[in-house]
Amino acid sequence: MVKKFRRQAKVQIFLLVFCLLASIMASPLAVYSIPIDPEYNFAAGLQMVLYFYNANMCGPVTGDRLPWRGHCHMEDAEVPLIPMTEDYWGTNMSQEFIDKYRDILDPDGDGTIDLSGGYHDAGDHVKFGLPGSFSGSTVGWGFYEFRDAFEATGTAEHAKEVLRWFNDYYLKVTYRDENGDVIAYCYQVGEGNIDHNFWNPPELQHSKVLLDFSRPAYFATAETPASDQAAGAAASLAINYLNFKDEDPEYAEECLDTAIALYDFAVKYRGLGYDGGFYTSSYDYDEMAWAAVWLHIATGDWDYIEDIVKTDDEGFYTGYFQRIIAHPGDRWQNIWVHCWDTVWGGVFAKLAPITNTERDWYIFRWNLEYWSGIPHEDPSDTTFLAQSPSGYSVVNAYGSARYNTAAQLCALVYSKETGDMRFAEWSKGQMEYIMGNNPLNRSYIVGYGENHAKHPHHRAAHGSRTFSMLDPEEHRFTLWGALVGGPDLDDYHVDETTDYVYNEVAVDFNAAIVGAMAGLYTYYGEGHYPLENFPPEPDPVVEFYSEAKVEQENKERTQVTLKLNNYSAYPPRFETEFKMRYYFNISELIAAGQSIDDVTIEVYYDENKAGYDGPAEYKGPFKYDDGGTYYVEIDWTGRIIYGKREVQFAIIAAQDSNYNSNWDPTNDYSRDGLNFDDFVITEKVPLYIGDELVFGEEPEPAVVDPTPTSDPDDPGTTPSDSYSLEVEYKSGLTISETNDIRAAINIKNTGKTPVNLSDLVVRYWYTRDGDQEQRFSSPYAHVGSSNVKGVIKTIDEPVELADTYLEISFTEDAGVLGAGSQTGEIQFSIEKVDYEKYDQSNDYSYLEAKEFTENPNITVYVKSKLVYGNEPVEVPGGDIIYGDLNEDGMIDSVDAALLSRYILEISDGFPAPLESADLNGDGVVDSIDAVILGRYVLEIITSFPVNK
Repeated sequence: MVKKFRRQAKVQIFLLVFCLLASIMASPLAVYSIPIDPEYNFAAGLQMVLYFYNANMCGPVTGDRLPWRGHCHMEDAEVPLIPMTEDYWGTNMSQEFIDKYRDILDPDGDGTIDLSGGYHDAGDHVKFGLPGSFSGSTVGWGFYEFRDAFEATGTAEHAKEVLRWFNDYYLKVTYRDENGDVIAYCYQVGEGNIDHNFWNPPELQHSKVLLDFSRPAYFATAETPASDQAAGAAASLAINYLNFKDEDPEYAEECLDTAIALYDFAVKYRGLGYDGGFYTSSYDYDEMAWAAVWLHIATGDWDYIEDIVKTDDEGFYTGYFQRIIAHPGDRWQNIWVHCWDTVWGGVFAKLAPITNTERDWYIFRWNLEYWSGIPHEDPSDTTFLAQSPSGYSVVNAYGSARYNTAAQLCALVYSKETGDMRFAEWSKGQMEYIMGNNPLNRSYIVGYGENHAKHPHHRAAHGSRTFSMLDPEEHRFTLWGALVGGPDLDDYHVDETTDYVYNEVAVDFNAAIVGAMAGLYTYYGEGHYPLENFPPEPDPVVEFYSEAKVEQENKERTQVTLKLNNYSAYPPRFETEFKMRYYFNISELIAAGQSIDDVTIEVYYDENKAGYDGPAEYKGPFKYDDGGTYYVEIDWTGRIIYGKREVQFAIIAAQDSNYNSNWDPTNDYSRDGLNFDDFVITEKVPLYIGDELVFGEEPEPAVVDPTPTSDPDDPGTTPSDSYSLEVEYKSGLTISETNDIRAAINIKNTGKTPVNLSDLVVRYWYTRDGDQEQRFSSPYAHVGSSNVKGVIKTIDEPVELADTYLEISFTEDAGVLGAGSQTGEIQFSIEKVDYEKYDQSNDYSYLEAKEFTENPNITVYVKSKLVYGNEPVEVPGGDIIYGDLNEDGMIDSVDAALLSRYILEISDGFPAPLESADLNGDGVVDSIDAVILGRYVLEIITSFPVNK
């Protein structure tokens, strides 16, 4: 017997699982708010702001610190080494240049160039040159100035990871000839006007799945100079040398050697790089000076300082100063700040202690006075930067906090160099404002404090599945430590994903706050400690799950739509080996004498075929257990999938041989719990990646008692339960006297076991009313008149109402009478050759019935055993006579010939029931039975094995 759960228990289990899944999947992942003590904790702030750089890593990202980030833009590792096409594939290098330096650019000769790695710029995914090198150098500068703070807070290793990711990339994309001279430096990968069309996580950006998506590469070469870009990278590498020279001298020397080469390259080939209109460089003088000052610090070579401050014979500046100061007697007042386009603030912060000139200290100090509102040394100078009502200094409302924290870093370096703590105090107040001490009580560092900006303009953290900034409403992930754009001069701020003015985040936004936090910890960090167990474990999420709904259903089919959901989070990722199974049970078909061969699958809709990279493969049905369970497998192997994919198909069961429909979906495992109205999350449609089950549960294989089954595909078995049949009857003529007996029967299988109609015999009992010869006919039968046979037999010891019976049997082509099915109408007629009349009033099986009515006076036998009705008399010899195939009372060569013709398929039967030829009792009539019968006829044996 098949063991099944009670339906009530199944429903309860399903509802419990559904509620749990719905609660996990319906809600967005939490954007955390962490209470921090003390409220303005510079150790925790430093710890946190470094994490933004993990969020913006590009290439082979491990996700060790942020599990929601992973490998992305790996196409950058195979950028076609060709001149750029109209659809932005390739590079900005000419074919002539490529051919000349192919051995350097493409040493393995595969026609591509590996530019993987580096950092995404902001909430977008272009690797822009100037903001990137500014960030690498500025984070490195902060680490250089306040390294002890990193060590004390346990953040040094994290900071060094960030710095290596920046600078390893610059080493990688700098191409040098055998002399060590730079021939090309890649400063940008991606195109802003293309990249900004796609609002989705970087892990899901690939040209195979995004139409018109490409990531071209831009190089500084002798043909296409970009000295601003090359000098920026040189500065970052020079600072990196200083930060690693003691612990990893070999690596540090590589950084310094490359920095010198890049600087020399920039000096030789001056010009501004391409940015697509997003980060237009004003000029390159500041980047050149920024690189030069750090190369001096790294090497002690005064020539680098001369490159900045040198003058001609008339005393006019011819070095990089010429862009801002004409003559040493002039004064320049910097009303901007250290930033991606103008790094003069950083230049003077480092140049003043080196030259120790009044000029350089003045420029350095004046800018800080201008920002802070601290009185200038010249009392008549009242030029100060505007401040909000709460005292927050704003040079530009677009990303105000990035500029403010850069000014803080410069101020803290000034305090370090001079001991003047007025500017450090100002920095402390500004940082506390950013950390939440403001009219909105809002921290502008994502994740810091209990009320922080929660909707940064960042694709990866937002995690949209629909390319929309509005979907989901809440971010899937916390963008730990990201400094958002910040408030304006009115202390006003909009915390909305779509607002890139107030809520933009970028590598350059976070660059200076790292060093500023470290400086503030240095001076004010007593009692400040980093957070324990940071960041917190991410919320659990069901990354892969199945949904389903019923579209149509009747006695012949179930039509369903299945929905595969890949909403992977840790990290978001494509999968290419999805498989889904729908389980169903055909025990009702087997009971009706059918098999899996009567089941077909028709596919009506395949979303992946319609809108993506090709159709799924539909496999099966496959047998799952011996209880009639099968499954269909939808296989997306080779298809690149993230998000949802729907398929709609029908499982269709053919009618049985009696044209009855037996499909019953109520016992189908995967159908349980589904409805017609809405998709339902269901664990009963298991989902796999390859052969690994990633969602749902497979059904427990049915346990079947080790007794023979009633599967018609295995006719040698014997049903374990008894047959249960019933005969309905109606009379064709309801008058007593008639020239012929006309009637119809309908045989019903009311049990659970199918019956081969060829094993079934029906007897109609009557009185013949004379001695005339009689004949049988079947003018119509639902199973086919040609499949109905009739033999009229005389009862040796007649009884009242019966001296004769009509024995109706069926050929094999009549098929199977399945459980719960019926034969349909079978008409028969008995008449005398001379057309003499019958008197039906004295017939045992006659009923005056115009409509089908149960008639127990008609008897039914299965394999010679009475299974329905009441015999008026037991007919001697009524059981099967094995071997007597023509029913002449003898077993001879005629019977052997009949059996041979049947086995050779020359005929489809013989007068006797088919069972009479099963001489060895194995349930099959075959050549073995023919041999047995031949041996009996030849008197080699005297009985049949079946009789033993």
